[in-house]
Order: sequence, then C-alpha cells, then structure tokens
Amino acid sequence: MGKRKVVMTVKKLDYSKGAPPLYMQIYQDLKEKISGKEYDYGQNIPTELELQEQYGVSRITIRQALSALEQEGLVVRTRGKGTIVSRQPVIEEQLTSIKSFTEEMRERNMVPGTKSAHCEKTEADEELADIFSCETGAPLYHVRRIRTANDRVIVLFDTYLSGKYELPLEDSRYGGSLYRLLEDCGVHPPVGIEERFEAITANRELSEALDISVGDPVMRRTRVALDSDLNVLEYTRSYYNAARYAYVVYAGVTDRAGE
Repeated sequence: MGKRKVVMTVKKLDYSKGAPPLYMQIYQDLKEKISGKEYDYGQNIPTELELQEQYGVSRITIRQALSALEQEGLVVRTRGKGTIVSRQPVIEEQLTSIKSFTEEMRERNMVPGTKSAHCEKTEADEELADIFSCETGAPLYHVRRIRTANDRVIVLFDTYLSGKYELPLEDSRYGGSLYRLLEDCGVHPPVGIEERFEAITANRELSEALDISVGDPVMRRTRVALDSDLNVLEYTRSYYNAARYAYVVYAGVTDRAGE
C-alpha cells in the first residue's frame, strides 16, 4: 500500500456548450478508475500537480474534483501523504426483475467475466430432493462458477439445475450468462424467483474463491427459480464479496426505481 505509481489513461474532457463542469468530468473519470481498481484501496492517486498536467486544467478545478471524491468517502487527503483511495464503490443491483449477472454488469458498463466454471451431473440429497420435489438420488446438474466484473472477483455461484433437461457438460459452455445458455438449450428462463439474503463471514473456502480474508463479510443470496410450469428450475447459493456488491430494494412509489 502507498505511493505506487500508475500510468493513467486520461479521459478527453468535453469543452462543448452544455457539457458538465470540468471538475465533474474529472471527478467521474477518477471515480471510474477507483471503481475499476486502476487505483486500488490504500493506493495514492497522482498529485494535484500531476493531475493538473494530465487533464490540462487549473489546480482549482483539480481540487474541486478531489473534494467531490473526498465528500463521497472514496479518498482521504492528508498532508505529507497525498490523496489515498479509502474505499471502492460497490456494485448496486436493483431487485425489480429477473436478470443474469452478465446482464447486470453490462448495464453498468462493466465487463463480465468468469474466473472458473465447472459443470457435472450429481444426485439429489434429501435437502435438494425437497427443493426440487424429486426423489432422493434423482439426477441434477451442479454448476460452480466464479464470476468477475472488470477482472475483479465479485461472486461465487453454486448452482443446481433440474436434471430433466439436456444440458452440456463442457465447462467452457458456462463462461457467460447461464440463462442465455439455458435458452440456447431450449430451456425457457425462469418466470418467478424466491430469494433470501443473509450476512455471513468467509471461511477458508470462500476466502480463496473471492480473494478475501477469512472472517471478511460475505453476502449469501439463495435463489429458487421456477419454470413456466412452476416447477423448480434452479437452486443457487451465491456468495458475494460484501465490500464490492450491494442490493437496492424499492417499495411504494418512487421515481428512482425507474432510473
């Protein structure tokens, strides 16, 4: 941690009439770099003078941009140490419709990826038999994936799918949207879901999967998805790095839910 130098790609500023103020454009550019971990937690961003030269603006404009970052809690400015990243913005997902991880990330102009994926056939134990309303020992698919956004590990998906479908077993087929893959296999996406959210702490397995420390906070999301016949299609336990992901729920009348 500390003063590690980074070669920064500078966004071209918009000087046209009606464009946002220059300091807001710089603030947004720096915020995106912090979110994308171009500037990581605990790392110094360039000095005011360096930013002034890189963006070609006055020091007052740079200070306004840094003040906006500081007010949002993204950086801390201290005498003698410079401006240090104090946290990364979390990815927020609105619980208003059924979407895949891939769709959510692309809507936020982030690049979805997959660090690892594995699919195998398995048999239902008592718990899974109860969830899928099948007999113990009935065939199921087990898919385990670690998904990323802008090359940062975000979530571990541990998914079980109904065995009544013909799905591929090649791991490479599971690197993208699971719902898109199901559609390609003739399986319609779920028509309804039931979800449960819990706060837990990372054990050794989760710490290794999510690149976090044992004991760090993790959000566990459990989803049961139903097909058009209201039979269980999918049962997924998702484990999110709580420092990078949040869910937003809107209730009642609000304009923000449609933003």
